[in-house]
Amino acid sequence: MVSRIQASATASSILAAKPSLRQRVEEMLTGILETAEELRRTGQYPFSGISEQPMHVRVGDYLVWYVLDLEHASAKILLIDRATERAEDEGAAKAG
Repeated sequence: MVSRIQASATASSILAAKPSLRQRVEEMLTGILETAEELRRTGQYPFSGISEQPMHVRVGDYLVWYVLDLEHASAKILLIDRATERAEDEGAAKAG
């Protein structure tokens, strides 16, 4: 599966300044896309309306906000923020 990772102008400028972060983010989002596509292919697709829902993942010291477009095997990075302990706590509270 060939996946495409796109980024907003703001996210692109952050990634351009940090090439190692770009590589790690692209690897992470490619893995997420491949997993979601495999779940969908095997009929275990638990997501509905996923394309409209911003999600985030922690990559190193950063929170990466993105949306998936499984129809086009792509992800768009919306925003990249420095991760904080408070952001992690809020994410844990939402998950639990």
